[in-house]
Amino acid sequence: MNLPRFLNREIIISLLVASFPVLCLAYGKGYNLPPILLLVAALGFCWQFKKINYTTQVKWVLSSFSIYFLTYLASTLYYGGSFSEIDMPSRFVLVLPIFLLLLLYPPKVNILTSSFIIGSIIAGVVAMIHIYDFKSGRAFSDVLKSIHPSLKGYMPIQSGNMAMTLGLISLTISIYYLDQKSWWKFTLSLIAALLGIYASFLSGSRGGWVFLPIAIVYLAFSNRQFISKKVVVFTIFILSVGLLSLSQNQEVTKRIDSATYDLTQYQAGNEYTSLGIRLELWKSAIYTTEQHPIIGAGYQGREVLREKWAHEGLVNAQMIKSYLYSHSHNQFLEDLSVRGVIGLAALLAIFIIPLSIFIKNHRITSSPQQKMINQCGAISVIMMIGYCLSQAMFRHNSGMIFYSLMTVILLATSISMREKQS
Repeated sequence: MNLPRFLNREIIISLLVASFPVLCLAYGKGYNLPPILLLVAALGFCWQFKKINYTTQVKWVLSSFSIYFLTYLASTLYYGGSFSEIDMPSRFVLVLPIFLLLLLYPPKVNILTSSFIIGSIIAGVVAMIHIYDFKSGRAFSDVLKSIHPSLKGYMPIQSGNMAMTLGLISLTISIYYLDQKSWWKFTLSLIAALLGIYASFLSGSRGGWVFLPIAIVYLAFSNRQFISKKVVVFTIFILSVGLLSLSQNQEVTKRIDSATYDLTQYQAGNEYTSLGIRLELWKSAIYTTEQHPIIGAGYQGREVLREKWAHEGLVNAQMIKSYLYSHSHNQFLEDLSVRGVIGLAALLAIFIIPLSIFIKNHRITSSPQQKMINQCGAISVIMMIGYCLSQAMFRHNSGMIFYSLMTVILLATSISMREKQS
């Protein structure tokens, strides 16, 4: 008996995948439910995983994600830390069954792209409600949890970065629709892109803005073959209007002025500002790495060394007292100081390997749709690298889930499309 088309497992799995970007910022912990449902579905189909063609690319993904988790496990066992330390990094292993499921039943591209567009629109609308209706000061602020339980789980930095990624993926999709001359889809996805990016600016998460020019340059270079002068002029006009609007936005200008003020204060000897605290934590991480370069100091060892650096006057003592148990506000320095060069290498692998797969698959295909998917994947990785420069994204559940799940969704789609083509 054949099931109706809308009940086919491919469609159902695609809709489960699509629920992730749609729900991600729709409410405070919207990023939690879709991966749970996908994992349950994956375990239900695990007996079929032997049918998968375990290509070199698939093996590299499985290996890099597993090794990254194992560096946490090895460090915890070596230093006798709490097993709660491996709870969040376990997401990188738990998404692997989902990755294999999506290799068996790849997401429908039209459903996937629609979900990114809807998710980006939702991000923009939600951010504007937070700012202009709830008067929260920053979109996705954790103070919103006092208004309604559904708002618990937002974090301005994490959520703002997610919104930026959704916005840039929508921008990538809009370029594809432009190439296909599908004008209403191009317009809708471009609006979605602007809303997602705007949501990030309303969040005040300045670290999410750093790699925005790099992402734009990457997209322009990757699509240079069909971008005409008219398109360039139109894009510059849209971006100029958007930047002009942002320059007049009080919340955005406050965050930019705050960054300038923090740097001035730090130079004057006042480290106790948002940027000053980051710089002191970065210094502490570098000093710790010098003591334990290979395997790091572990979490407990880092706390001891932070107190030592404060006592010796190498970092601000008052700041260390307040932020003794904090992460380093930089994922690269976080992994380097806690798990050493080994930990940093494992972290770089979960960025470099997916990025190299997206770039390679983009280069060898002539299909505009495949190129679009690979560009979405590359943009997602590039932006996460930028986020990790000023935030320890993987010390937060939302960051772990967002990157790991988003990456395997796009990798599975990319690899499956390549396999069908060959």
